[in-house]
This record gives sequence, C-alpha cells and structure tokens, in this order.
Amino acid sequence: MTFLSRRYLPHAVVALAAMATLAFPEVTSGIMRGLSGWFFRNLDWMTLLAAAIAVLFCLAVVLLPVGSARIGGADAKPEFKAVTWFAMLFAAGMGSGMVFWGAAEPLVFYFSPPPGEIAAESEAARREALALTQFHWGIHAWAIYAVAGLVVAIPAGGNKAPLPSTPFPALPRLSRRFIDWLAISAVIFGVVGSMGQGTIQMAAGVERITDEEILASPVSRLGILAVLTVIYLLSAASGLRKGIAILSNINLVLALLLMIFVFIAGPTLEIIWTFFETLSAYGQRIISLTFTLRPEGEAREWTHAWSLTYLLWWIAWTPFVGVFIARISRGRTLRQFVAAVVLVPVLVTLVWFSVLGGTALEMAEQGLRLGVRDMQTAPEATYALLEHLPFTLIMQILTFLLVFVFLLTSADSGSYVLAMFSRGRADPPVAERRKHPVFTALPER
Repeated sequence: MTFLSRRYLPHAVVALAAMATLAFPEVTSGIMRGLSGWFFRNLDWMTLLAAAIAVLFCLAVVLLPVGSARIGGADAKPEFKAVTWFAMLFAAGMGSGMVFWGAAEPLVFYFSPPPGEIAAESEAARREALALTQFHWGIHAWAIYAVAGLVVAIPAGGNKAPLPSTPFPALPRLSRRFIDWLAISAVIFGVVGSMGQGTIQMAAGVERITDEEILASPVSRLGILAVLTVIYLLSAASGLRKGIAILSNINLVLALLLMIFVFIAGPTLEIIWTFFETLSAYGQRIISLTFTLRPEGEAREWTHAWSLTYLLWWIAWTPFVGVFIARISRGRTLRQFVAAVVLVPVLVTLVWFSVLGGTALEMAEQGLRLGVRDMQTAPEATYALLEHLPFTLIMQILTFLLVFVFLLTSADSGSYVLAMFSRGRADPPVAERRKHPVFTALPER
C-alpha cells in the first residue's frame, strides 16, 4: 500500500513499457499490432457509435435548459479572457497535428482514396478528400473532447480539480486512484506520440531549410528533443496563466500569420471555392461517414487505418484534453463550453484545411505532387508547399517555430494535467509539474 499511496504505480508502468519497447521492439510491436487488430475486428462499430453519441450529447446540451448551468457553480467567474481561453483549448487539443496534416492529408486522400470507391486524382477524389479530412478533424473529434470535459467538470464543482475519477465519488478511494493512475499512463503515452510526430515534422523543416539530410538521424532528433525539453522545463515552471496561456496566444498569432500568408500568396480564388466545396462535401457525407465501416477487405482496412484510428486517437487523448479544458473553463456555461469546444474549432479547421489543403490540391492538379505520397512523406508537405510561394525561407522558419511552440504548449498542458492527477489539486505546485516530463521517447520514422 505504501508503494501505491506514493503514486509510483503509473510511473512504474510507463517505465516498464518504455524499457520493454527498447529491449524487445519487434515483440512489443507484434503485441500492440495484435491487440489493435483484435479491437478493430470486434469493436470497430463501437468506435463509430461512441463518436456519434458524443455529437448527440453536445447537441442536447446546447438545446436543453441544462445548457445554462455554469461550470464551477452559479457564482463562478471565467478565469481567462475569451481569446486566451480559445487559444488554450486549441493548442492543447490538436494544434500541432493540424500543422502536420494541413497540406498533407487532402493530398494523400486525393492520390489514394478509399479502395473500390472512386478513381484517384479525379474531381470525385478531390471532394472525397476534403470531406474525409474534415470528418477526421471536425465535429466528431471536438464533440469527443467536449463530452470528456463536461463529464469531469460538472461533478467537480467549486474549485475542485476535475479528475478522471471525479464522476465516480461512490467508488472506494483506491478504485478512484486507480482510474487516475490509468489516466496518467494514457496521457504520457498520448503526449509522447504527439511529441514524436512533431519532432519528425521539425526535422523535416530543418532539412528543407538547410538542404541537409537529417531526418533519419537519431542524433538530430535527440538534439531537437533536448532543446524542447530545456525550454519546456522553464515554461512549465511558469504555470497556467504565465506559461501555457502566453504560449497559446503566441501559437494563435503564428498560425494566423501562416494561414493569412498562404491565403493571400496562394491561389486565393481557388481557396475560397475550396471552403464552400468542403462545406458542401462534408455536409453531404457526414451522416454516411458517421455510420459506415465499408465492406470487408481493403476498404474496411482503410477505414480502420484512417477514420477509426483518428477517432480512437481523440478518445485516447480525452484524459488529457478533457480534464485540461474543464480546468480552464471554470465560470463558463455548459452552452458556452460546447460552443467554444465544438463549433468554433470546427469552423477553424474548415478554414485551415481549405487554405493549406486547397492550395496543395490546386498545386497537385497543376502537376506538383509536393513529394507527398503517404504517411511517411506527410511531414514535408507544408514546407514543400511554401517552396512554391514567395518569402519561402521566412515562412518555412515561421512554420518551424509554430510546430515548436505547439509542442511546448502540448507538453506544458500535459505536465499540468499529470500533476493534477497526481496531487488531486486544480493548481499543482511547480515541483510536481517538473516531475512529469513528457519528452520521454525518441520517435521512429
């Protein structure tokens, strides 16, 4: 019990998993593939159903009188200004991933649409690429986050920390701690995965900017992680209001600069058309994509590899993102919460992918593939796109900085949430936040 009471169990689990992966990579990989294969074969329908229920739940909160209830109690006041609040929501949720996939994902689906449905590089493939991208990053993703946030925020009340165990007050203390321990492990693995993806994209940016082949070098990626870790430790010590809030606002400014530049310097009219085309394609396909697994065989495997993997990724991130957005949303009504966590980000993702994805698709239709063929070449897409626009070097550096700061906010937010889980406090001490480093794994390409 002493071992458990000191909260060492989740750290031990993560350490053992990391050591096992390093010592026996093929065995560990085989076990993971086997488990994921079993899940997809038997429970793929459950993933789609869970995402659909999340959307319906959010709709009910907006329409029903309960939406006027306030997180933290009737007298609670918002802790952050609306712009800062939104920036923090977005930075913690999926900011770095959108930079990673902004230009790449529509291209991948345009060149390789779901098997057996439509011809590659056709007008139909273009519309399907836009619809699929928005389906993966739009309403369902943010509804999952919103539900996770509401589930822990409503029962927490007052100034209590919204923890994964909060909705289960009747359970014994050890059982509630076990729920929080599982969440700690999930957050560490999830954030490390995001760090790995972001590090690969940063390495791709350095390659493009310097013309040096470094992406495959473990030493170069370790160097990037080392720099990130040093700055992360400094910002983590600054806390929620000074560290994460400021970095989130910087993210917002850099992302806006990149998006506005591509909109003006790129094919502006085609981007505007892509926005409405995406809205139309997404609206026409959202119901069928929500409830369709596709026929057995290659088409079903495609659904598993892309759509269901995305949905499971968002679900896996709920212990982190759900608790974090619940923590920073005290004083907002449930209706305001759902509007900010679902409707606003969906609009932003629509604009973002219309600008970057629309520009990439227009270049592809003119014969420029931007070197993107699959997941392995995706990190290079945004940097490659900028090579065909003015001020290439400046904008590539800006993109690199954007990914860098997004990763810092993800790491800071993750550490803050981990400290909350460990201490059970809404404002954990600096020493506890520093005890939870998330840069713990070197990504493999």
